[in-house]
Formats: sequence, C-alpha cells, structure tokens
Amino acid sequence: MNTRILTLVAGALLIGCGEKAQEMKNAANLAEQMAAAGGKIQETQNEAETFYKQRQEKGDTISMPYAELQKLLPSAPSGYSATEEPGGSSQSMAGFSMSQAEQTFTKPAGADGNAPSIQVTLLDFGGTQSAYSMMALPMMMNLSQEDAHHRLRTLKMDTPYTWGSEEYNKDTRETKVTAITRYRYVVTIEARNQAEDQSAMLKSLAEDIARKFEGK
Repeated sequence: MNTRILTLVAGALLIGCGEKAQEMKNAANLAEQMAAAGGKIQETQNEAETFYKQRQEKGDTISMPYAELQKLLPSAPSGYSATEEPGGSSQSMAGFSMSQAEQTFTKPAGADGNAPSIQVTLLDFGGTQSAYSMMALPMMMNLSQEDAHHRLRTLKMDTPYTWGSEEYNKDTRETKVTAITRYRYVVTIEARNQAEDQSAMLKSLAEDIARKFEGK
C-alpha cells in the first residue's frame, strides 16, 4: 500500500490524541509500522471483499434504517441512566448510504458539579465501503503511542471480525474507544467527567455491542 496514504491515515488517527507537534513527530513512525504490515492489510482487504460480495448477492447494499440500528444500542451501564430517548438518522444518495444511532447515559453530578457521562454512537456504512475503509485501516494495525498527557493504541477485541482503538486524555480522564466490526459497522463510546480511567469498561462495552452485529 502507498506509504504516503499510510502517513495520512496515521495522522488522522493521531489527530484526536496529543498536541499538534507530537502528532507531527509520531505520524511518520506510525506510518512505517503500517507500511511494514502491508501483507496483513491485503489479507483483511480480501476478507472484506468476501463480505461485500456475500451482501451484494443477498441484495444487502444499503445501510439499515436508523430505527433498526437503535435497537442495537446497549442498556445503561451500571450506575448510569439514559438522559433522553435515543437519537438517530439515515442518509443516502448515489453511491452513499449511512445510518447512525446514539444514546447518552449519565450519573448524578459529583462534588465538582460535573455529571459523568457515557455516549454511545453506532454507524452503519452499509452502502459506503470507501468511508468505512479509511476509518478501519488504522485499527487493523498494532499501533501504540503514549506521553505524559495522552495514550493512543489499537486494541485486540474479543469478538470475531472486530478491531478497535483507544484514546485516553490523562489530564481530563476523557476516554474514547472505537470498534469496527464485520467490515461495515462502527461503534464509538466516549466517557467524560470521569473520576478515573474508564478504558477497560468502555472496551468491554464495545465488545458486547459488536457481538450484536454478528450475522448482520
């Protein structure tokens, strides 16, 4: 795969974690790791093509309605409750089809007056392979970057055909875990106003959600 493209992808993955100077410094190193894993990328691309072909044969070429996607949102994590009804939307045009569903859960505010929250977003790129591929590529690599303020790494997910990444801000204790599954769906979970690192809990929740997409 073209190294320039890999560099751009690595930079995109880094954009949410770390200061700009650190991002510029580390993007090239990450791109080198990704370039070295070109064989693995080819394997996953071949597997993805098999998934796409099977869906086309079944006439499954667009994203599911957002109301169906909402049914796959999780129940409130322990100690949390939903703040409102889940949101969602669907968009489609020539060569593009995507649906989204989201839900926010909160706990009562702590002594600092801030309420801990967990936001879950589900995306179905059922008819938009290129958009999914650009998001998925970095997560399929074994990448890791950490400094005094941030942590960024890919995750090994305990769900078939699923990859993940984690971004953690050590100063604010904000965590974002993203999982991609079955070459179509994206699960994003963000935790804010937390008293401690919630990365492990978010990873487990992402795996549970990803399992709901098995067979879809």
